[in-house]
Amino acid sequence: MTPTSLIIVADRGSLKAYRVNDTPTRGARLQLIQAFDITDAHQRYDEKLTDQAGSFPVGDGNSTHASSIAEHTTLETETDRRIQKQLAEHITDIVQREKPQGWSFAAPPAIHSAITELLPPPIRNRVVEHVKSDLVKIEPPKLSAHFRSLQPL
Repeated sequence: MTPTSLIIVADRGSLKAYRVNDTPTRGARLQLIQAFDITDAHQRYDEKLTDQAGSFPVGDGNSTHASSIAEHTTLETETDRRIQKQLAEHITDIVQREKPQGWSFAAPPAIHSAITELLPPPIRNRVVEHVKSDLVKIEPPKLSAHFRSLQPL
């Protein structure tokens, strides 16, 4: 099995990358090498859409700027796609820069597959372990327990 030398954890709007350093006495030690947030993921729709001139009234006509559920759903789907693409691009950049032989990836089940499929095949094929869980807020000393590839034999 290819050893993991890089761990990347992501959620809908954040990503953290850790370099795995083996220590002879304590096992794997994780060193944060990059962390960032995608601001679009943390904004509400009314913060993004300030121009209400294009929205169409819905209902009995008493509400002046309410837009249909379909418009919000389409916008939400497109925003999710854009965020997932940005996460995949950042992961690609990190893996290309770090050049690990193998790396591990964790993300919530709702986005894990979508992000993985957006990765170029040479990057995707080097994934040693997939963890479908939101681990972004886990402290580095506790994070390695979630990856079987980092457990001592």
